[in-house]
Amino acid sequence: MLPRMTTGNWLFWAIIVWVGVNLIWIPLLMEYVPQWVGAIIATILAAATFKYGPRPREEEEEEEEEEKK
Repeated sequence: MLPRMTTGNWLFWAIIVWVGVNLIWIPLLMEYVPQWVGAIIATILAAATFKYGPRPREEEEEEEEEEKK
């Protein structure tokens, strides 16, 4: 399970995913599919990583949970 990270951490990981997908794409798939397709797929994966990564809970959410108890 992934720890809750800040927005800056998820931005870093999104960039790493983008670079990693492109570096893997070039030697393995570039003969069959153009690089621009790999860049599009990498961008989609990076955006998903950034958007759906767990974020730290906000203080308001924690207060609401405490009030419910």
